[in-house]
Formats: sequence, C-alpha cells, structure tokens
Amino acid sequence: MDDVVATLVCLHALGGSRRAFDALTHELAGQFDVLALDLPGSGEAPVELGTSVQEMADHVVRQVPALLGGSREWVLLGHGAGGKVASVVTAQAVAGDLPVPSGVVLLAASPPGPEPMAEEQRARMLSWVADGAMDAAAVTEFVATRVGGPLGLAEAERVVADLLRTSPAAWRDWLERGSREDWSQRVGVLDVPALVVAGGADPDLGEDVQRRLNGAVYPRATFRTLAGAGHLLPLERPREVAAVLRASRPART
Repeated sequence: MDDVVATLVCLHALGGSRRAFDALTHELAGQFDVLALDLPGSGEAPVELGTSVQEMADHVVRQVPALLGGSREWVLLGHGAGGKVASVVTAQAVAGDLPVPSGVVLLAASPPGPEPMAEEQRARMLSWVADGAMDAAAVTEFVATRVGGPLGLAEAERVVADLLRTSPAAWRDWLERGSREDWSQRVGVLDVPALVVAGGADPDLGEDVQRRLNGAVYPRATFRTLAGAGHLLPLERPREVAAVLRASRPART
C-alpha cells in the first residue's frame, strides 16, 4: 500500500452522524487522516441546510476544499444513504466542481438509482417519526434489524444517541424522496477506483445489490463481503473494515 497518508472524507448512513466513524478513525490512525462529516439533519448539521440528495451533495462539495487544505490526496467514503451522496459528489468532482477523489469506498451503500426497499418496511420506518423524533422502542427495532450481531457498548450508545437526535424531517425526506430518486443517468459510469464492501447479513443492501447496482457505476470496483455482518458496518466491524480498506486502498493508476 502507498505510504502517503490520504485524507478519508466519510459520509454516514441514515440516522447516523460523523461519530459513527470514531472506531474506524482509531483503526486507521497513521494510514488515513479521517474527516467525517455530519449530513444535514443529522449530528450537529442543521436540517435547514437541506436534506434532498442534491442539497446533501452540495453540502459536501462546499466543505471538501477547506478540509483538504490544498492538493492533498483524498478518498471519499459513503455508508448507506451516504453512499448515494458519495456517488453524486464523485460525479460532480468528475464534472469539475472539486478535485476528483483518488478512490471511493462504499460501505453497504445505497446506489445512485432507487434503493431496493419493501414498501412495508418504508411505511414502518416512516411511522416512527409520525409524531416527532424517534422513541426508544423505534430505535431498538431499527438497530435490531440492521446488525448481524450485538454491538459493543460504546457503539450501541453512539447509535442510539444519533438516532434519537436525527431530524424527523431528514428521516422522512430520505425515505419518501432521496431513497427513491434515480440519479443513475446523472451519475453515469465513474472511471474511479472503488472499494465496495457489503455485509453478508445485510437484508436490503447486501452483496448482490452492491455488485449489481453499484458495480454498474464503478467498473473498476473491488468487492468485499464481511460474513455475518449487517448494515452498520463501521460500527459492527470497524477493525475488519479498516483491514479491508488498508489492503485494497483505492488509488488512481
């Protein structure tokens, strides 16, 4: 692997925050300078910044130049919903809006096209914010259906805290609009090295979806599947994700 320390800009999943990458940041110390962002309506980023896919991508594009501090090598990582945003941002970079990342990492990522999701599941998740922020019961149900095994104590506490403070408007906007939007034509085929990681027990965005939908976007992708892992890969398996990233670090050739 290249000895140059690259900047790794991380975009979190639905209901997460930049804190979702704390453990991964620790694991990658010395190899990557990890800079995780809060997307609008999550963490400390106000919902007023806009929660559509385009608005979230614009939010990232505005911040990247300052984060890079010059012409440093950088890699863009997107988890879940953040994966769709990452692909849109990469397409905008290719179009000249910012420096093109030397690679893209997708963790259980939503594709640029409509995300495969059962309508019953969508309705259930929308019901959790019908009267405001999620309650403890909704959080427990969400986490239970997204992991392949128990989370560590710190990771479990982090997931709960992030979900409880997620803006109901941002949650609804992703489920009603963002996840359904078809960006496949606008994103196109991206000639950028990519590492695509799936959870073997992810019920919605597992290996087949990653190969079929994200693989069509990134013809230079390398695919990895973490056996038994669910959807919350940076929290469930930070050590394994870090190992795969170090071994398969995407870089331009």
